[in-house]
Amino acid sequence: MPDSLPLVQLQLIVPLLKALKARDIDLGAVLESVGLTRSAVENPESSVHVMVIHQFLQKCAEATNDKTFCSEVGAGLDTTGWPMIQKAMSEAKTLGEFLTIYVMQSSQVASSVTSFLNIQGVRAEFGEHRKFKPLIVPAQNDGFMISLKLSLIERAVGAVWDPSQVILTLSDPGVLSKNMSRITALKGDDMGSKVQFPSAWLNAPLSIFAPQDEKISNEINVADSDFLTGFRALLRQQVPNGGISVNDAANLVHLNARTLSRRLAKFGTTTAKEILAAKMEYAQEALKTSDQKTEEIALDLGYSDPSNFSRAFVKYVGNSPSRYRTLKR
Repeated sequence: MPDSLPLVQLQLIVPLLKALKARDIDLGAVLESVGLTRSAVENPESSVHVMVIHQFLQKCAEATNDKTFCSEVGAGLDTTGWPMIQKAMSEAKTLGEFLTIYVMQSSQVASSVTSFLNIQGVRAEFGEHRKFKPLIVPAQNDGFMISLKLSLIERAVGAVWDPSQVILTLSDPGVLSKNMSRITALKGDDMGSKVQFPSAWLNAPLSIFAPQDEKISNEINVADSDFLTGFRALLRQQVPNGGISVNDAANLVHLNARTLSRRLAKFGTTTAKEILAAKMEYAQEALKTSDQKTEEIALDLGYSDPSNFSRAFVKYVGNSPSRYRTLKR
């Protein structure tokens, strides 16, 4: 990747596309709005100017009508598939080693920024500095990346985690997820973002990132199963009330979105998948047992456009809502 151009590998936006899809957003329209195509994203060799990425992230927030969307995706991201993280996860033993490898690897997937890890006495700084002046305020990009970095640190330090010891600096703190309300967030400039935290955390072991073995799997006990059953029942009750977001779902069980995501991962599922399943179960029952119009069911489930509901139903069930009703009656 030439150092003279601020480029970013397109595969890094795949998690955002998955999150958009979970909200029934037209992926093609969002990609086309910034001149991208699905085939380009699927090509592991594709890179684009970083300004395209900034614009894409902004379009994601606009498409979802949610300025915290990118931050929430970054915070709940499954990091195992990210190029700059894979090597760090396999080789590091402590948070300090992990972040050091991350900094070294990041230049291979993005030449637009310089990542850094600085230690100044009892405080450490982990962030990135841009090599160019952006044409638009990179608020969504900062929100996504700083939320991802914060999630990595929180997962690594485990019980030591204390949000009151963390300070975030980014171009627009207003884009951060509401789950970060206990963390101090400062407004910085357009040239980068950073997370400040106690340097003692750098010695935290990375056992939390280790692959799950049989012993860990066996820890999914009756209490865990009861939790999943109860969570699904709560979702089933709530989805007909105009839909439900990932944060709303987490609030049902008094957890933040990241903690719920990690807990559901034990069962091989995600919050978005559980919400969709609850919606489709409600829709199937309504189509079989009521005279509600498809448009009314869609509205109950939070779909402002009935065609988006119909597409989601066909993909999940295999038949259109009208065809399903005919078959089941």
